[in-house]
Amino acid sequence: MRYQKLNRFSDSEFQRLVGVPRPVFSEMIEVLKEVESLKKKSGRPHTLAIEDQLLLTLNYLRNYSTQLEL
Repeated sequence: MRYQKLNRFSDSEFQRLVGVPRPVFSEMIEVLKEVESLKKKSGRPHTLAIEDQLLLTLNYLRNYSTQLEL
């Protein structure tokens, strides 16, 4: 799910779906934007926005099952 679609949900629904509260997510975005601005620009531009990249990462970490759990 893209960030633009998640923006429509209430704060409690957002936290339930993403795993972090909306203010924490916003702080994470700010940190990522600062780091991204410091990077040397080379290669192709990103296909996903920073918000969507963070959502993808949080979703992966939340749903990742280790070999011990399998």
